Amino acid sequence: MVRVAVIGCGVLGIKIIGALAYNGHEVRVYDNDASVLNKVYLRLSEDRRILREDGFLLGNDFVGEVFCFSSLEDTVRGVQFVFESVSEDLQVKKSIFKKIISICSEDTILSTGTMRLPVNEIFEDLKNRERCLGIRFLYPVYFIPEVELLTTKYTSVSTLEKVRKFLERMGRVAFFRSGPEPIVLSEEQRESRKNAFIRQMNEQKGIGRRLTLPVPDLQSNSIDMDTLKDTTTEAMNSRKEKECVVCMDTDRDCVLHPCHHLCTCINCGKLLLKRQDACPICRRPISNVFRVFHP
Repeated sequence: MVRVAVIGCGVLGIKIIGALAYNGHEVRVYDNDASVLNKVYLRLSEDRRILREDGFLLGNDFVGEVFCFSSLEDTVRGVQFVFESVSEDLQVKKSIFKKIISICSEDTILSTGTMRLPVNEIFEDLKNRERCLGIRFLYPVYFIPEVELLTTKYTSVSTLEKVRKFLERMGRVAFFRSGPEPIVLSEEQRESRKNAFIRQMNEQKGIGRRLTLPVPDLQSNSIDMDTLKDTTTEAMNSRKEKECVVCMDTDRDCVLHPCHHLCTCINCGKLLLKRQDACPICRRPISNVFRVFHP
């Protein structure tokens, strides 16, 4: 599981959010329009319904969690990737990235989903521009394997390698734009990829695998580093599921009322209540907060 941020909840943005959560990532969402942000949960519910009908989603929910924030700082704090999907306006994109880069970690990869704007100009005023590039998911995202990359004159090889590995783990294939025009799939092409995805899922049905992680033999002179890495990753993911989604420093010990979601610490819960913010999970207004004590 990777902690990522999606900026913008438009037609494509909501599909990116859902696809990332579908693949098990923690997705932190921001939009400057509260009315749009408040509809994320409902729109994802409709996507899940359609995915279940098509046989893409076997359970009731995505593997990964989705949290919505009205604060850009809360959204990008601690994320490894930022996927921008705001309106196709150069100044708007430049402004949002200028704010993001002052908040996020120095190794956070920043990507724009622009179709036609010059990516070099989007990032030209930023520091550490080697971690910036264009990453464009193709609509409707969920079952489209191709992801279009647009490198800038600043993008480093290490950034491209991190992006490639991230996409590969999601079953995606990265390709570089070969000309000035972006690829836009026709209805026939989308249907073809959808059918291919269904065939792949049908081939995998019934092949249930149970993941077992052997304990390293500490008395041995050699330790299986891959096993050790997997065990460490599992422990880190377990920790992320317990920590406050706002500050990410303390455990979740606060129930938000009236939705009863347990996703923040008491201090952050009080902060959300004070600024009249909404629940990061369902976006219902918060009327009160209650501290809970774990055994």
